[in-house]
Amino acid sequence: MKKLLILLFICLALPIVLVKAPFLHEQNKEKPSTEKDSTSLSDKNETINEDKKEDAAADQDETPKEEDLEGVYRMLDFDRRLILKVGVQDDYMCSVFSLAYARAILDSDYEADPYDYWEDEAVWRLADFDDIAFSDPLLTVLQRAYDEIDEGRPTLFYTSGQYARSVIDPDQTRTSQEHFVLIIGYRADADYKDLKPSDFYCADASAGYGDVPWVILTDEAPETMSGEYALYASNDKTKHVKTCLAYADTARWDADESAVIYPNYYKKES
Repeated sequence: MKKLLILLFICLALPIVLVKAPFLHEQNKEKPSTEKDSTSLSDKNETINEDKKEDAAADQDETPKEEDLEGVYRMLDFDRRLILKVGVQDDYMCSVFSLAYARAILDSDYEADPYDYWEDEAVWRLADFDDIAFSDPLLTVLQRAYDEIDEGRPTLFYTSGQYARSVIDPDQTRTSQEHFVLIIGYRADADYKDLKPSDFYCADASAGYGDVPWVILTDEAPETMSGEYALYASNDKTKHVKTCLAYADTARWDADESAVIYPNYYKKES
């Protein structure tokens, strides 16, 4: 009886072994395929990494070259309506109108009032501005203006004579016996060790020469007050705006103010 039961068990188990064996064999065949997929994934990762390196190199190649920066300025990046809403200066009020431009930029104040800084004359402390030129030579003063722009802050500069040229019409020279302009940028390819007044881009409160406030200083522009140059900067170093690379502005005093007026970007920066 025992022999009969053993024989019956063997007969029943044998088909299961025969069926399972090919399955195990197929599993063993799949292992090399898995290893192959792993190698393939590694190859893909190497390809992706190489592509990233190429993209990074391409980004570096996009860095502006000096010869590509002709007519481009490093300038303060702000809504031009901040200046346009303050408007054109009243007679002999270039100082306080320039102060209002500066405060409007730094405070994002579309209602900046020039006469907040006037008490029979311009009162710089009311706008939290002070002269940083001291008795230093012109190059040092210009370098300070350059540094202030890099830090995202405008400066007021005292000029005289043929002080500026319109960015729209370079043949149009602006003249005044004494005049303040607001420096808001500098030529992108300017040499810091050999800066010239004509490297600087400004907002000019005077509309006596047309309806465009944007000007480039002339090299003859700088004037002294009591024997010293005058460059007024904000005492509050916590307030600043971003900078950008841009071409000269085209917005006019009578520009449409229903939408933001951005600089004419050379390349939009993050």
